[in-house]
Amino acid sequence: MSYHSAIESLFALGPELATAGQKSPRKFDLENMRKLAEALGHPERKIPSVLVAGTNGKGSTSATLASILRAAGYETGLYTSPHLIRPNERIRLNDEVISDAEFTEMHARVEEAAHALVRSGELASHPSFF
Repeated sequence: MSYHSAIESLFALGPELATAGQKSPRKFDLENMRKLAEALGHPERKIPSVLVAGTNGKGSTSATLASILRAAGYETGLYTSPHLIRPNERIRLNDEVISDAEFTEMHARVEEAAHALVRSGELASHPSFF
């Protein structure tokens, strides 16, 4: 898989959201995300983390917290959304944007897990299936 095809696959997820008055045939809700996280070995449980939630200010709060932690000598990972220019900028390790190769490799791992869950019947559909 190339970086370009990984990006195209992610952008194709947009139709997962139902348009007004229509119900989406696909459902990739929190329960399905739990199944996907389990299939990936729960990477979210392998490192201490902070989840910043709310309506406004999540990005600046997260960036400030990551900066404080780096200044205190910790290694940090930061995910923010949306991106401004390229999807890679959403994921930073110690304030460095991940490379195209890293982005592609992570996307491929998630895609493989999602397809395996569909094949096993644990997920009804993959979000990129139309």
